Amino acid sequence: MRKHENYTRKLLPVLLAICLTTSAFAQKAVIATTDFTTGDLSAIDAITHVATNEQLLIHGDAKVRAFGDRVYVINRLGQDNIIVLSKDDLASPITQYSTGNGTNPHETAVASDTKAYVTLYARDYLLIVNPATGDSLGSINLSTFSDADGLPEASQMAQFGDHLYVAIQRLNRDTFFSPTDFSTIAVIDTQTDALVDVEPGTDGIQGIRLQTTQPFGHTQRAGRWVIASVGSFGAQDGGIEVVNLLTLKTEGIVLSESVLGGDVGPLSMLSDTVGYVVLTDANFVNSIKQFDLAAGTASDPLPDHSGGFTPAISVLGSTLYVLDRGSFSDPASAGVTIYASATNTMSAGPISTGIPPSDIAFIDVKTTDFDDDGEVAFSDFLLFAAAFGKQQDETGYASPFDLSPNGVVDFNDFLIFAEGFGK
Repeated sequence: MRKHENYTRKLLPVLLAICLTTSAFAQKAVIATTDFTTGDLSAIDAITHVATNEQLLIHGDAKVRAFGDRVYVINRLGQDNIIVLSKDDLASPITQYSTGNGTNPHETAVASDTKAYVTLYARDYLLIVNPATGDSLGSINLSTFSDADGLPEASQMAQFGDHLYVAIQRLNRDTFFSPTDFSTIAVIDTQTDALVDVEPGTDGIQGIRLQTTQPFGHTQRAGRWVIASVGSFGAQDGGIEVVNLLTLKTEGIVLSESVLGGDVGPLSMLSDTVGYVVLTDANFVNSIKQFDLAAGTASDPLPDHSGGFTPAISVLGSTLYVLDRGSFSDPASAGVTIYASATNTMSAGPISTGIPPSDIAFIDVKTTDFDDDGEVAFSDFLLFAAAFGKQQDETGYASPFDLSPNGVVDFNDFLIFAEGFGK
């Protein structure tokens, strides 16, 4: 306790000196929608839950991501480009750039204002670009991770410290994208853009080999990457696996599909141990369950869900956003539903997004509002001060305080907290 009090006394004068009270900003959910032919962008105010639909015409197969003050729309199969938008104007593209014909971009990870990585599902390399302009900065050869069809199927990414982590699915395109013998995580040193061999005693460059195959849903919690790997659809051979980004090792399957009760899909974490996952049963009915990694348990399905296809879920503070595309018997049930995590009951929705929702990202997120009361104030500072100096796996550490994730709550994190104080 005395240690934490000393930290508080030392940090408080710095906080008061460099933080100015500013006007509050509104958190919003940016929603990609699709009818599988075309798509649009919508936005939902996190307080009023009012939707502003049809802001920008996009591809029917698109993902949406937000970094800083920019929103990126990844137009995937058949379009192969990225649209860059200001978070304050979703209707007017700043620029749009190609990733190469037939590349099928799957994900982007923005390392800085001038450098980003893009996974290309139909290529054996990782693209490096200037995220603002699309200018090519080079590429990283991933062919060492390819299976027999010649492609690695690089998809999801996570950043931690000076490393980038790339999920390599290794699917066989000659047998309808079925999983092969293993999936892995490629590790890249972002200072040199070179692959890191995590098993130098083994021939070739090795990644972090997963115990499951076909990584699908994922959420990063600082130095841990929680991954839902589906394996073969309908086989109940996958589950939720945790990869330790500090040790460069998998911690194994924490919850199996047999325990969860279905094929795993999109996943989002509420805390370091509690999260939500979309499940698909043998009749292709979707449901959402809350799970606890520490206890190894899963809840009953959340109520008021249509059972229809749910391509994405995401947690904002203490609420869960569910993108429910509705059921064949009740297409009007399509929309975004919002659940209160304290009760796992629906608090708003379904909110119509015009055509059904397909992906989600949040803008103007108050990452330093640790107590989720809508402002970054002294109560949040006290929580931060109690975690200051703690390292991953040490009592008192929690990933929300590791704001520049490197496995320890340090002065870099404090500077980020100070920047948001009073907002």
